[in-house]
Amino acid sequence: MRKMKMLFVGLGSAGQRHLRNVLRLYKDEVQISAYRTSERQDVYDDSLEIVPGKRLDEVYPMTIYRDYSEALADGQDIVWITNPNLMHIQTAIEAAKSGADLFIEKPLSSNMEGIDELHAVVRKKGNFIYVGFQNRFNPAIKELKRLVSQGTYGRIMDVYVEVGELVTRMHRYQDYRTMVETRNDMGGGVVMCQIHETDYLYYLFGMPKEIYSVGGQYSSLEMDVEDTATTLMRYDYGAGEFSVVLHQDYSQYPPRRKGRIVFENGRVEFDLLKPEVIIYAGDSYQVINYPEFQRNDMFLEEDRRFVEDWREHRKPFVSMADGICSLKIGMAIKESMKKHKIISLKDADDNAR
Repeated sequence: MRKMKMLFVGLGSAGQRHLRNVLRLYKDEVQISAYRTSERQDVYDDSLEIVPGKRLDEVYPMTIYRDYSEALADGQDIVWITNPNLMHIQTAIEAAKSGADLFIEKPLSSNMEGIDELHAVVRKKGNFIYVGFQNRFNPAIKELKRLVSQGTYGRIMDVYVEVGELVTRMHRYQDYRTMVETRNDMGGGVVMCQIHETDYLYYLFGMPKEIYSVGGQYSSLEMDVEDTATTLMRYDYGAGEFSVVLHQDYSQYPPRRKGRIVFENGRVEFDLLKPEVIIYAGDSYQVINYPEFQRNDMFLEEDRRFVEDWREHRKPFVSMADGICSLKIGMAIKESMKKHKIISLKDADDNAR
């Protein structure tokens, strides 16, 4: 059997995680190469810590390209795009034109520039595109999806979601001022870098109808992006309207990734970091936890699902259209913050497809 030719564009902590998982899952079935502009040789582990005394080129022997066109001309089956957010779309356009299929790390981009061009190339070439939102594989999110889909506890009344993490402790090996998360020129800020919450809200409930958000650069830390955003969303789902409040920040330690869904006949609380789901119904409650869960389990399942969907020519579990919808929600949040007004997202879902 011919080996799958995979090219990695970006081998920071995110890119290396996908690379490790691919080798765990398909070691004897892949031929790995990378396009690199950096000379850094840091090796990261599953906890995003630098492994002392290890070099990237020794741990992961692979063909290194310094010219992206040359790398694509070598006939790649799959290109993994895990470089900074602002570079995703142009990198993807060139790869799609070459005929390669794509895994694009979240977010699809940090703005809408180039999206139409990528869409046009994909329609012409028929590329398989998957967007990396691993929290859809968090067991707590899977349980929420089941509960929302079944409608066991009646109509949804309101939703609250919170994500917060102190940015100076995200990557302890790196000065926070140089990180993608804190730099406008690399597509940073809480809205796009914490877009997982936006995506799983879209996964659970679809597109909101309207958005109003307040936020900005509130802390004394050195960055030129928003570090706080609180957003009110109006949804129309099933039996009627309900509201969602989404809070995002770069300030909290220990990190928080929690929320609740209030139904007409019950309440569900969830914690994605434990992970845990608590279901309250009347005088009773049920606690569902996952003691064997490890954070990398989500990424392993995501990477396996991507490759197997690709191999079997199935519709990608997280499609380009999904990535565009999550991006549009993020862009609407940023626009609302800037203009201090309600932003309508009517027909945004249809326009992404």
